[in-house]
Amino acid sequence: WMREAELKHGRIAMMAFAGWLATDFGVRFPGAGEPYTSVPNAFSAHNIMVDSGAMWVMLSLIGFIEISTAAVLVEVSKGENDREAGDFCFDPLGFCKGKSADAINTMKLKELQNGRAAMMAFGGLATQTALGGVDFPYLVPYPNVADVTW
Repeated sequence: WMREAELKHGRIAMMAFAGWLATDFGVRFPGAGEPYTSVPNAFSAHNIMVDSGAMWVMLSLIGFIEISTAAVLVEVSKGENDREAGDFCFDPLGFCKGKSADAINTMKLKELQNGRAAMMAFGGLATQTALGGVDFPYLVPYPNVADVTW
């Protein structure tokens, strides 16, 4: 359960970090229309999407995925399925095709470590932006850090 959750959170954090940067650099889905085109920055995106009702679509999709994968996790915990944590047999680009077991394990370790780094990076990115560094590179606009009183 724990490794499955760690991999899932790491994958989501990697996508979230990339998505945050893409949004702040002005990347939008072509033809998306309102409210997506009116998002000024990634920090404001959450509230804009909640107010417009667009978050219900995301919540429903994520809920469906969670319910679908929960059944397999129960099977794994009972010993009825030998699926490895995070392995959904989805490799459309063929990264693991023809690779040795050592090479595959190395790639899995890299994914795990990059996911851990992305979780920390996204937390730092969101915190810096919330503190006032709304625009890239998200630096908090204190003229002199020594002058800041806590």
